[in-house]
Amino acid sequence: MLQVHDLSDLIESDRQDVLSVSLDVDPTQPEHQALVPAYRIWLRNTLRGLLEGLTKDVRRVAGKVAERVLEYVEANRPRGRGLVLLAAPDLWREYLLPFPVPNRVHYGRPDVVPLLWALDEYEPYAILAVYRDHARLLLAYLGRTTVVEEEALELDTSDWRFKAGRQPTFTQKMGIGASRGAQRDTFESRVEAQVYRFWQGAAEATAELLGARGVERLIIGGSEGAANAVRDLLPQPARGRVVSMVPLPAYADLAEIQRRTLPAALAEERRREAELVAAVLERAASQTGAVVGVVDTLYALMQGQVMTLVVDRDVEDNVWRCARCGYVSGVSIQTCPTCGGAVEQTSLPQVLPLLARRSGAKIELVGGVPAENLRPHEGIGAFLRYVSS
Repeated sequence: MLQVHDLSDLIESDRQDVLSVSLDVDPTQPEHQALVPAYRIWLRNTLRGLLEGLTKDVRRVAGKVAERVLEYVEANRPRGRGLVLLAAPDLWREYLLPFPVPNRVHYGRPDVVPLLWALDEYEPYAILAVYRDHARLLLAYLGRTTVVEEEALELDTSDWRFKAGRQPTFTQKMGIGASRGAQRDTFESRVEAQVYRFWQGAAEATAELLGARGVERLIIGGSEGAANAVRDLLPQPARGRVVSMVPLPAYADLAEIQRRTLPAALAEERRREAELVAAVLERAASQTGAVVGVVDTLYALMQGQVMTLVVDRDVEDNVWRCARCGYVSGVSIQTCPTCGGAVEQTSLPQVLPLLARRSGAKIELVGGVPAENLRPHEGIGAFLRYVSS
């Protein structure tokens, strides 16, 4: 499973000979179902234009890498819906993703922005599907859903014990496997008590998963009565992490659960991104701990002031970077103001992850309407740790 730390060597790399390609290869799209899929045509034309813009010596090396990439893409039908390739004479990284990524090509430093966006867009969320007699606890990440725990409430009404076998995790937490109802209780009240305790165990197991895995979002599904009851039984802060309640058929398969819950998770991501962009724009306008625009944001990064970068995932500006000390400027410069070294023009997406990493800043990549709202400000802004006097 892809993690941010898996990209560390790419983010830290200073090599300038990497061809970075991300492609929407979604086979459900009509344009990709032709004998020659649209993404192959787009890639061939885009690489041709890229190579024409390089100097002769650089083009000689880049051309061989581009041929290798084209041969691979044309010889293989990707098994996913998104494909990211990072290639150089001695480098080949391939990432197949279960969702589309924007078409994008860069040459120079490794461009990991599409992968960072995927990690941010499809960050983990937990799913609790709960009913009167069974519950499933699942974890969804990068468009895939897996079962963490699955338990069933089985009652032996002859002595009110759970049937023989492995003690269920949920019920074991409550110690109800060996409990006996009082003889004076009615049959219905005994059943309801056991169901309640089962739900209580499910709530506690869910809270433990959220804490142990560091998951910030929970979607509860199942029957309406069970889902509402378990939500109310969740301890804090787990209850505050519930982002949606989604009806789920009993014993739905993983594909159906993902189909019903992923839109809710993405809607929550859009809501959070909208709040983030609105906050950075408002604070930048009032000059209270935020900046927007390439020049001011890069300056704050170079000063170590940035706490969180907020960036349009499709930002494409060029910047100037010192090859000697790594200083980056959003305006054209001839020599580095820090060390006097030579500077070179490079793509902003290729240097942002490195700048953020070295300054300890977090990157939030946004899409959709939040990104559109940020584009009048060059698609970038930042919350500051402090403001220099």
